[in-house]
Amino acid sequence: MQANTQNKLNVATPLHVRFAAMNLIRGSDREQRLFLPECVEDYVGADNMVRFIDAFVDSLELAAAGFAFPKENSQNRGRPGYDPACLLKLYLYGYFHQIRSSRRLEAECSRNLEVIWLMRKLAPDFKTIADFRKDNAAAFKTVLRKFNQVCQKLELFGGELMALDGTKVKGQNAPDRNWSLTKLEKQNQKLEEQLEKYLKALELEESQPAPQPAPLSAEQLRQKIQQINEQQQQNQQKVQQIEALGQTQLSMTDPDSRSMKGAHGHVVGYNVQGVVDAKHHLLVITEVTNAPVDQGQLVPMVQSAKAELPAMEGADIVADGGYYKAEDVKTCQEMGMQVHLPEVNNSPSERAGLYGKKAFEYDQQRDLYRCPAGQELTKRREVLDKGRRLFSYDNPAACEQCALKGYCTKSGYRTVSRWEHEDILEQMTARVAAEPEKLAKRKTLIEHCWGTLKWILGGGFLLKGFKKVGAEVSLAHLVYNLKRALNVVGLEKLLAALGPDRGSGPEKSEKSGRAGVLGLCERAACALLQVLQWACWSISWEPRPTE
Repeated sequence: MQANTQNKLNVATPLHVRFAAMNLIRGSDREQRLFLPECVEDYVGADNMVRFIDAFVDSLELAAAGFAFPKENSQNRGRPGYDPACLLKLYLYGYFHQIRSSRRLEAECSRNLEVIWLMRKLAPDFKTIADFRKDNAAAFKTVLRKFNQVCQKLELFGGELMALDGTKVKGQNAPDRNWSLTKLEKQNQKLEEQLEKYLKALELEESQPAPQPAPLSAEQLRQKIQQINEQQQQNQQKVQQIEALGQTQLSMTDPDSRSMKGAHGHVVGYNVQGVVDAKHHLLVITEVTNAPVDQGQLVPMVQSAKAELPAMEGADIVADGGYYKAEDVKTCQEMGMQVHLPEVNNSPSERAGLYGKKAFEYDQQRDLYRCPAGQELTKRREVLDKGRRLFSYDNPAACEQCALKGYCTKSGYRTVSRWEHEDILEQMTARVAAEPEKLAKRKTLIEHCWGTLKWILGGGFLLKGFKKVGAEVSLAHLVYNLKRALNVVGLEKLLAALGPDRGSGPEKSEKSGRAGVLGLCERAACALLQVLQWACWSISWEPRPTE
């Protein structure tokens, strides 16, 4: 009976009363006055990465980088604007921690101690934060280039082996707001079928002498037919708009976005291209395109990477088969780059189950091919195909009596074509066969870069248009490289690379120590002044007379 009574008392007693006597770690009283108020400088430690963001942005010439500064008023009218450096620091910190929304960044300015330290207690509203990213979209690329120069100073780029790849990122355009000519053609076919169905139903309804029970009345059928006619007119306008723009697709919300096949189905967005260095897996360059495929991106990406990193002269470039284009391989070799691409089988003969071009051996000295039967195919004619000079090799007389003709061709004789620069492709094939480990490293170099960038850009892009989307990619690229650099060399070396006054050596420590002592004295004096003010107020305070 006594035990039951005790249990009832325990249930009725609040938790904070029952555990009041226990030995627990407890917080301080929220109403307690502190003799030494906390300093904002104490909010972050000496090894916090936010200190590098602060020092790095302070080292930049933002006006030269293209950032827009508030207009100065000679009469000092109006409210002063925010320093672009503060807003740039806020965005770098936000993207570093996957905080990209302007409203979330506004909230962080009031509750995040690191942001309060970084922003010096400034708290701009979300519209100011959003407009800064929108109005300075082109300048973020210059900031990225400056940080890559810091990485080059620390020799974080090797410039010997590069991996190229692309990834599809969702844009601000829903799939049902994107149309292609094929999609519109299918929609028109369905509309025609529905229109024919409704017309027949209307004709049958009007032929009846008396109204008959039906799913749709004659008036409802006429409304359906009118709606279909309006949809057909809208589709025709979309077709005309696509043809007038000379494009293959039309996106209504984000005109620059395109529908493309990604790793998990089709996505309406952008194809982000990137080149990564093999030494420490740092991204050299990133570009935003709306091309649905990667073919044709090899040369522009290699040119951009070479301009960004001059040390990559003679580097090996590895990529997947989607970049295979004979003219691009030739151009890269002329630039001094050694391209490694997997062999792409585009032979229609092999797809038909016949001997492919690989079954024919080329004799460079005699300029002829030997077929699987040992016969020689000599050069017969020259053709121009899509701007490429091709030579045709054949031997009609040998094909007539050949026992392997059924395995070789379905025509009267077999013809083998050769590009005038085919030797460049053969050299690349020989390189890939001699050094297969380089091509095998491609996925290990680039894929985790895309994984991190897609984590930073969770859910896709927030902005619309090439220029603004490029700003998001530049911020994500910089943050990715910063994460890698912090893991490789650490905060101290990164700060030291910014200049002699940014490091943490003995002189810096001594200076910080003196500043810390002075700050402590200043805070103590302020606290003493507050105590004296409170004491004076207490002495002069008189209670109100009671009625």
